Amino acid sequence: MQVDIKYDRVLVPIDFSDTSRKAFYVALKYAKKFDADTHVLHVMETMDTFDSVGKVQDKSKEVDRVDEGVRRRVDELFERAGLAEVDRRRVFISIQGGKSWKEILNYAVEEKIDLIVMGSHGQSSFKDILMGSTTERVVRRAGCHVLCIKPDEYEYEPIGIPEKYKNV
Repeated sequence: MQVDIKYDRVLVPIDFSDTSRKAFYVALKYAKKFDADTHVLHVMETMDTFDSVGKVQDKSKEVDRVDEGVRRRVDELFERAGLAEVDRRRVFISIQGGKSWKEILNYAVEEKIDLIVMGSHGQSSFKDILMGSTTERVVRRAGCHVLCIKPDEYEYEPIGIPEKYKNV
């Protein structure tokens, strides 16, 4: 069986955690290798429907600040990674409001994304076990490939694997 892989549109959701920064660098490298567009997505939680006018105005100002901050921080990521050779005209930045995993999946469908590169914290809290992490939800539901980037300090701890297979 021959498998041809071609990515034309790469999506990287960012929240500016260490793993999302690492995912950003990996996504740009994939985009460069495959001559693909890169879509950078930041998702903010939305407002409640019963918020006051003052709170809505504050949220509007916050969105403007976040937009400016995301663009500035993406520029910083470019500079730190030495990615000056990446064509910034092919990097698209979007800020959405809503549940992260839903917005990532919606964006992937709307923009016909071929590959999602996203950070995974590599740890499970009680909340993650009950509700699932954003990365897990995206992996389970995405219609395209998803590449999960682990943090540098991640340590694999096999669970339920017989001792004789752990070092294979």
